[in-house]
Amino acid sequence: MRPLSIAMVTEYAYPILGGVSEHVHFLSRELAERGHDVTVVTGNIGEAREAAELDREAHRLHGYRTTRIGRSVPVVANGSIARLTIGLGIKHQIATAVRGMDVVHAQGLASPTLPMGVLRVSTAPCTVGTFHTYFDEGHWLYDRIGRYVRNSLARLDRRIAVSEACITALAPYFPGEWDIVPNGIDCSLYHPLPADASRPAGPPRILFVGRFDPRNALGDLLEAAAILVAEGRDFVIQVIGDGPARPVYERKASALGIWDRVEWLGLLNEERPRFYREADVMAAPCVLASFGVVLLEALASGTPVVAADNVGFRQVIRGDVPGRFVPPHDPAELARGIAEVLDDPAAAEDISRRGRTAVKREFDWPRVTDQVERIYREVLEAKRPAVRTPIIPTSGGAE
Repeated sequence: MRPLSIAMVTEYAYPILGGVSEHVHFLSRELAERGHDVTVVTGNIGEAREAAELDREAHRLHGYRTTRIGRSVPVVANGSIARLTIGLGIKHQIATAVRGMDVVHAQGLASPTLPMGVLRVSTAPCTVGTFHTYFDEGHWLYDRIGRYVRNSLARLDRRIAVSEACITALAPYFPGEWDIVPNGIDCSLYHPLPADASRPAGPPRILFVGRFDPRNALGDLLEAAAILVAEGRDFVIQVIGDGPARPVYERKASALGIWDRVEWLGLLNEERPRFYREADVMAAPCVLASFGVVLLEALASGTPVVAADNVGFRQVIRGDVPGRFVPPHDPAELARGIAEVLDDPAAAEDISRRGRTAVKREFDWPRVTDQVERIYREVLEAKRPAVRTPIIPTSGGAE
């Protein structure tokens, strides 16, 4: 099968960190390793020279190019910080960036942003979109501009959701057929400690990974930590993440008397896998999610997970994939769940082994990329002109 030229269009690409950025990076890398010509199309962010160096490194190390257009700005949406690419002639810039592609893959629908804009201009024989969004009580934006969004989505050849939760949220606004292809995990990057290694000396490590958004509920973990301190437990909480609310959480940690138990590590990317495999337990108090990439990262690293029970996390912790659920916004139960893991090393080791095995079998990026690549091929094959078999007249006259 011939290699394809693929444009991966997204508001979220490195240096922005998060689930969509991870998805775009690893899917693009895997497709490039298979011989496809992949270009990530995204907005300009930060200092131009730093972004250019990052893009050169992505091409050199991972095989995909990056084209940046307009200017990416932050906006508050759905309890989080979203991105929007703006600029003069942005529609023309999008069209130029994807001209001549075999596949246009819009990542992070459905809001009127860069991925939505590309649907209006794509002339590629295969245009697909992946949806990463979940909300639980309707969406004000779709109530107002639903017709525009539906008209845009009608241009898709296939619609992919990362989970059943995404479909549940979006189907009332955008009915039709959906493919489910989950987020993936690089099980060679996220792996347990080697058999001959041990966790660093010191108290048990409780890991939190996420932006400082209200829905990620870092405050619940801080309150759970205060409960664990009152029980006389020794531990440290390592917080990977950042955001405008950081001073709020820092003041909360001080007020709860746990400031000396928290390590504020900031935004990490390359160093993150090491913190996962060195942690004793991953705490994920997030109350609203479409999936659970951080859960995959922890379990692939052999780290047990204690997570708030939400519909997105249940797309991951199910079947053979182990994890401990606690009620959302319940610091006491979160503390109880963490304590159970820390108090039972044998059970934690069993969870580590089973979690790694299950995640590798179901969510490793080669398996996920197989599904995406198959969708591309199915669309292109369906649009290929039919080959007509010529009718060869027989000799002789009619009977």
